[in-house]
Amino acid sequence: MYQQEPSRRGVFPDKRWFEDFSIGEQFEFGDWEMCRQEMIEFATLYDPEPFHVDEAAAVALGWGGLIASGPQVLSIWRRLSKEAFPNAKTVISPGWDNIRWLQPVHVGDRLFSRTELVEMRPLASRPGEGMIKFRVEIRRQEEQLVTTLDSTWFVRRNPDLNA
Repeated sequence: MYQQEPSRRGVFPDKRWFEDFSIGEQFEFGDWEMCRQEMIEFATLYDPEPFHVDEAAAVALGWGGLIASGPQVLSIWRRLSKEAFPNAKTVISPGWDNIRWLQPVHVGDRLFSRTELVEMRPLASRPGEGMIKFRVEIRRQEEQLVTTLDSTWFVRRNPDLNA
């Protein structure tokens, strides 16, 4: 379904363990072009609203053209975040909070992320892991904010520092 090559903009390979991150760090990464066929395929499977699958319907409903499904935009952010942090020792993401779709995403928009680490702590219930929370802004090429969310990751702690 997705034919794009992974983006290499903003890759942070030195970030590996929980201890390698710090509160206040900011990251910018990603470069994903929204393609008509991908948008329609995703929406057909998961969110078949007329404004996601039919250009004429989207125009008639006042959107000015086909718009991406919000869950697709979130899925693209997740892929971009994994590409940006290929060496992070992520165990699991227990969830996303405070999701807001602020502007429609159209065919041809290029998405990227501005992400800030806003909270982190070792996990008492999982001593080999720590929790980090990111405040995420998904923007398009004109720097226009289209989506925000908070994303939580559980990241492995460095066993050499925590033996």
